[in-house]
Amino acid sequence: MSDFAALVKQIRGDRSMAEFANELGLSHAAISRYESGKRQQEPEDSAIAKLLSAATPEQAQELLRALGMDVDQLKAAILASNGVADVTPTAVGGNGREGKE
Repeated sequence: MSDFAALVKQIRGDRSMAEFANELGLSHAAISRYESGKRQQEPEDSAIAKLLSAATPEQAQELLRALGMDVDQLKAAILASNGVADVTPTAVGGNGREGKE
């Protein structure tokens, strides 16, 4: 079992796969694939965010590590998947407050 699979199972805890999937808005099949290690590709960024929302801070760090991601990479991926451009202060021209004085 991969680190990712073990972590998803740990985050799910005593809940059934169906319960956990319903809580996160994911399919039972997705949870089953994640836990069995049979996922064909990396989970979508939105699925990762949902799993992280159910994790403890320590589990979240381990989950990101298992996926080879850091928090900044995850933020950028989620923003990009939602059609949001780079919103770092330098990308918006300094402190992001231009014209708001």
